[in-house]
Amino acid sequence: MIFTGTSFNYLYVCHRKLWLFHHGIRPENENELVQLGRLLGEATFSRREKEIPIGEIGVLDWADFRGGVIHETKRGKSFPKGDEAQVRLYLWYLNKNGIRIHKAVIHYPERRETKNIFWEETMAEKVAADFAMCEEIVAGDIPPAERRACCKKCSYEELCFV
Repeated sequence: MIFTGTSFNYLYVCHRKLWLFHHGIRPENENELVQLGRLLGEATFSRREKEIPIGEIGVLDWADFRGGVIHETKRGKSFPKGDEAQVRLYLWYLNKNGIRIHKAVIHYPERRETKNIFWEETMAEKVAADFAMCEEIVAGDIPPAERRACCKKCSYEELCFV
């Protein structure tokens, strides 16, 4: 099974969302907040080359390959574990394929904050565990819907609670 950075992010956000996303159910394009996030990504760091595909696992928001740094821009204010899992996958993938990247920077422009995630070889074990957990979730039945505070802003809310 192929999992993307988005899959790894959803693993830490909501297992039902991960299951739906992996099975091709993707209402994100109609969601206003997702569209705002895309606009934020386009408006920030406008002098950088953006949307750099990395194999089948995702798209880097932008990168400084000479400096060994990748960048991810996030609109939201919660789920930092999901954001970290996403960039950890990207760090692992790039280093595994001979592109030496030592750091990922997660940018939160609305909060005016950044978070640095430094590559360590031990992260490969965490990535492997995340892959295994994703496989377990998507191979099973759809997880039950569980109402949480984040559901109000989720593009999947109508699929879960209507």
